[in-house]
Amino acid sequence: MEHNAFTAGVKPGGLTTDYEIKMLVCYMLYHLKEPVTFERMSYALQSENLVNYFELAAAVNSLITSGSLRVETVGEEQRLVLGETGVETAVVFEKTLPLSVREQALKSYRENMMRRRLEQRNTAAYEKTEDGYEMTLTIPDMGTDLLRMTLFVPTKARCEEIKRNFLHDPTQVYRAILLALTGEEIIEGSIYDQLDE
Repeated sequence: MEHNAFTAGVKPGGLTTDYEIKMLVCYMLYHLKEPVTFERMSYALQSENLVNYFELAAAVNSLITSGSLRVETVGEEQRLVLGETGVETAVVFEKTLPLSVREQALKSYRENMMRRRLEQRNTAAYEKTEDGYEMTLTIPDMGTDLLRMTLFVPTKARCEEIKRNFLHDPTQVYRAILLALTGEEIIEGSIYDQLDE
């Protein structure tokens, strides 16, 4: 018998039954071809409003109980790994999920992982000068840095505030600078889309 999922926070076209959510979890793990933490999967799906958080947690627990998923501990992280029946589920039933949901789920996860990797490498360093601090903000790329900017900051407290805000959302800083210099928003998508081009 079909079980209707909670739909709070799910946009029209999102998944509203528990079996669809289970299929999506298996589909994602199968196509990502790597273990994934529940938190990262949840963030990717929640940012697109594709599933309800509580239903996703229940679906993952059910898949673990049935053996379709197993949990692998790496360092301090617990990652979800697809079992044999999970692979079968992904292969047999993936086309029953709407194409738009499949594409959004994978795209969101990959964008979030790329953003996370870039944000881990971003730097906001400062050093004392005679009359204040010199601060350098960097967004690295594969070759030339995407952004390297040095500015004068009068106090250490202000340096810490800038550092915190920059590392929290470097894309916002990048977009604001482009907007100020060109008068245009970034065209279509995020800087992470543009890095792939």
